[in-house]
Amino acid sequence: MQSGFIIVLAALAGAMVVTWLSLRNRNASAAIAARVPELDVEEAARLIRQKQAVVVDVRTSAEYAAGRIPDATHVPLRHLPERLDGLRQYRNHPIVVSCRTGRRSASACSYLSENGFQEVYNLRGGLHAWVQARHAVEN
Repeated sequence: MQSGFIIVLAALAGAMVVTWLSLRNRNASAAIAARVPELDVEEAARLIRQKQAVVVDVRTSAEYAAGRIPDATHVPLRHLPERLDGLRQYRNHPIVVSCRTGRRSASACSYLSENGFQEVYNLRGGLHAWVQARHAVEN
């Protein structure tokens, strides 16, 4: 009887920890997004067209191969730290960072900004919003 109570108590404690971590991560994502300037699809397309903004796609290789914003530079989010030197040539250019929905790209924008990139924008809604707005996609 006592061991059953301990098991239930341990399970409840574990569930509470998982819930707390989940909420903390969600709040951290919201905080990151709040610090990152965002552009909607039309603003991003205008910046790309008028100021030759560089598009950095941080999705996985499989996602990138399935379709991307034309001329996007592919740097998967998990490889961003090791590929940072290759992006330094764009430090003083406007950069639009995209992913599927805008969450991973918000993290990438924060990382780039913290590493000296001056004009970094998150594509609000990511490639999903880009496609919904019927902008060109290349494979």
